[in-house]
Amino acid sequence: MAATALEHLLSVLLLAAAGTSACAGATSPPRAAPAPGSPAAPDRQQPRSPAAPDRQPLAAARPEPAAPPRVERRSLYDDPDAPSLDSGLEDHDDDAESAVAPGEDTTPASPLAGLSDAELERRLRDDPGSLGSLSIGTPNAGALVNGVRLPESPLWELEDPGDTWGTRETIEAITSAVEAVNGEFPNTPPLAIGHVSAKRGGPLAPHVSHQAGRDVDLGFYYLNGARWYARATADNLDRARTWALVRALVTRSDVELILVDHSVRTLLEEHAERIGEDRAWLDSLFHGEPGKTRPLIFHWRGHATHLHVRFYSPLAREGGRRAYRALVARGLVRPPVTYLSHVAKRGETLGMLARKYQTTVAALREANELRGTRIIAGHTYRIPRTGGAAAPRRVVVPPRRLPPPR
Repeated sequence: MAATALEHLLSVLLLAAAGTSACAGATSPPRAAPAPGSPAAPDRQQPRSPAAPDRQPLAAARPEPAAPPRVERRSLYDDPDAPSLDSGLEDHDDDAESAVAPGEDTTPASPLAGLSDAELERRLRDDPGSLGSLSIGTPNAGALVNGVRLPESPLWELEDPGDTWGTRETIEAITSAVEAVNGEFPNTPPLAIGHVSAKRGGPLAPHVSHQAGRDVDLGFYYLNGARWYARATADNLDRARTWALVRALVTRSDVELILVDHSVRTLLEEHAERIGEDRAWLDSLFHGEPGKTRPLIFHWRGHATHLHVRFYSPLAREGGRRAYRALVARGLVRPPVTYLSHVAKRGETLGMLARKYQTTVAALREANELRGTRIIAGHTYRIPRTGGAAAPRRVVVPPRRLPPPR
């Protein structure tokens, strides 16, 4: 009996199991192999095929590009310590230097000063080149008209010749400074020079500045033959030649500022003092006078590989101020675009940012070089804001900071 009861129980269990399988088979057709490109999940017992990226989740299948497609410009400024070159670089037009005492304004008179508005418009229509170089707006939101291209020379090497356009004053200042170094030190190797501005100014990747023909990135001179964008150190920096370059820039031209990493800045200051430069003059350049003048040579993170030099270019800026309204009216210059920074929060979209800042998704994609519309929480994005149509103010150039006679 016990055996019979046990056999009966086993029979019931087997029938129940068979019935379950039959129900499953009756309600669901046999699982077919997924067709190529099908979103159906593969059999869980089989590993995912690396040759089938279309089966990956959507977020993994279409990752946001880590870098913009402008590889040539990205490689020109490839420094892990400076992922966003010149980001946040302020314009220094409104600082203590603008408070120049009466009689100390050294701004040269513009050749356009005596022209009427009607004559300006006529020249702009018939012979725009006669107006000379015009620097419009600010280095972070500007344009360049009638720019001059830095020529080829055995004294320097242009790392990106297509984007070395500047005001005539900028180009002449660069040329004069490099020639001064070669005059003092025969057999000087060519200086590597990076970006100035695009031909018509405006945004130039990967910078925020370099938009008005007044900024230039100059390499250092090295002892070991290192080339463009090599990190300068106490072992490889040619202090004598690099200091001669800085000295020529600040004494031969109207420099608004020079940006360089504090490590290189310290090496240059120590060298200058060691060779007998006037201490008070060096203090003025490297430290300024509190409440009176700011320094000319600033520490700026990410600039241990080059000097960022900005010139006043007073003639080009005054010409731009006079011609600004006519240039905008003729559509030759757009009102400058400025940018805000926004750190994306979880759940935000480009559409939300566009509505918040009263811009468009297309403008946000262009400003941030996005291929798609996906944004990442925690990342900082540039928000384009169109500036007003008011003409730029007249520039005031302070006296050059010249050292006492040696």
